[in-house]
Amino acid sequence: MLLGIIEPQDFIAFGGAQATMEAEAREHIEALVSASVAEASKEGDVNPQILIKSGKPAEVVRSVIASNEEVAALVLGTAPSGAPGPLVAHFTGLDAGNLPCPVMVIPGGIDIERLDALS
Repeated sequence: MLLGIIEPQDFIAFGGAQATMEAEAREHIEALVSASVAEASKEGDVNPQILIKSGKPAEVVRSVIASNEEVAALVLGTAPSGAPGPLVAHFTGLDAGNLPCPVMVIPGGIDIERLDALS
């Protein structure tokens, strides 16, 4: 399953502008998820389920995991350098022991050949 999350936008007094911003965010997420699906399909015989949700990222991820018993693991990617992102920090922090599945963190700087060799 590939999950795209549309984060809540700051409130804008003009509803039309806010709706446009949310629509643009949805289109951007859909494009990213579609590209990921295409890449996964090239790598192997994989047809992942695409799910796009709105909300605070950690809450959305936790809700999806809780509502879907088929989730075998939460796989998170990191940036090649710098501090971990908010999802990695959240799901590998103090609350990690409360998840019903393992958490895997893929380093952003890992060589693709090395990653392929591990599978």
